[in-house]
Amino acid sequence: MNARPLSSPGASMKYPFESLPRRIFLDSCTAQTLRNYGGYIYEGEPIPDSDRIHSMADGVANVEALRDIFLINERAQFEWIVSRGSMREAHDKCDPGHMQWLWDIADHSEVCLESDGPAAESEALAGRLDEPKFRYLSEKDRLLLRHAIILRCEAFLTVERRLPRNAAHAERELGIRILTPITHWEMLRPWAALWL
Repeated sequence: MNARPLSSPGASMKYPFESLPRRIFLDSCTAQTLRNYGGYIYEGEPIPDSDRIHSMADGVANVEALRDIFLINERAQFEWIVSRGSMREAHDKCDPGHMQWLWDIADHSEVCLESDGPAAESEALAGRLDEPKFRYLSEKDRLLLRHAIILRCEAFLTVERRLPRNAAHAERELGIRILTPITHWEMLRPWAALWL
């Protein structure tokens, strides 16, 4: 574990344990980040100073947060979900290594969804994305959010910056949290010691 503090005073009151998302949808960029920086995230290998992640806004902070999240994941047993839409995006990249990586996550997703998959209520809720109030979403974001809601995910994890700007609206209207790794770790950090 890195030297960053596990909790801050009052943080656990802001995010009660029961409110933490257990089923989390991984968007394509987050899955790609997990693959690209897996050496650091899973093994603690250093990220070279020349890596482009250092020049991206919140790039290093997101990767550090992913490392923290996955350090507790072994015991926390979060449900990581990808959809057919994510698989199509990965296929379009023509990168066999990335495709295999996503298939491994998809296998995990299938196990999670076997006993608790889509329901009529989740299908109806996802249908609300067709309402005019969601026209600000790109077609791609709308499709992936639709999949996340249908698959009954409590959160949508993304390293992109655009979609989280509308997180409050999505949570209020659709009940799904749009999180970056940084904001997800902020929620988890007060409780991390439970899983270490």
